[in-house]
Amino acid sequence: MIALGMIAVLAIFLVVGWAVSTEMFQHRAWRRRVESGDVDIVAALIEEALGTWRKGRPPRGIPSSLWAGVQEAQLIAVEQHGATVSSSAEAEFRTEGGQRVQVASALDSGIALAARLLDMILYDVPNLRLGYVRADIYSTFAGPDGTPRQQPIITVTADRATADGLDWEALTPEEVLGRFGAVYERGGTGQPVPIELPPLEGQPPRPTAESAAEFAARQERGKE
Repeated sequence: MIALGMIAVLAIFLVVGWAVSTEMFQHRAWRRRVESGDVDIVAALIEEALGTWRKGRPPRGIPSSLWAGVQEAQLIAVEQHGATVSSSAEAEFRTEGGQRVQVASALDSGIALAARLLDMILYDVPNLRLGYVRADIYSTFAGPDGTPRQQPIITVTADRATADGLDWEALTPEEVLGRFGAVYERGGTGQPVPIELPPLEGQPPRPTAESAAEFAARQERGKE
């Protein structure tokens, strides 16, 4: 029985060791591809992180409305050292004395969302350390015919050098955006005013299956 127990423990040790080694080698391979300038792997790593956040529950201390904005985020453009993501924010209301009252404007919600996205894309994407992250936040406005449409209300680009020098926990979201020179405009009633976005840097992300197939083909050609 002792011998069987030892064999079982050894088998578990070998399986766990193999799994850990395989994952470690995979992470190293991803980092090498990032360092080589492979934009597809940069996009894939960001998309994987976004997918994980979409499935997750709000971390402790993050309001569900803010987390919903994180889960709606999309990767819009990517290059070797940076990426642009977008999401949307709306005003928040609650019932007080039988009346629905606004507790945060769409701009207030958007500022909090932009700061959170910058933080998460810069620091919470495994195997990736981008030089910059740009976040574009949209909100809903009524068009000329009354049809709702989304227009940008915030754009902000966080560079790594400035971000690494910030005490993110000690600053308010508006202070964080101020350090990066965010562009937004608050109307007379505190509501957001639509803005013009600067041109995008980089390229739209390719479908993951397409980029993976191309990478596999390159690997095969390298073996010939």
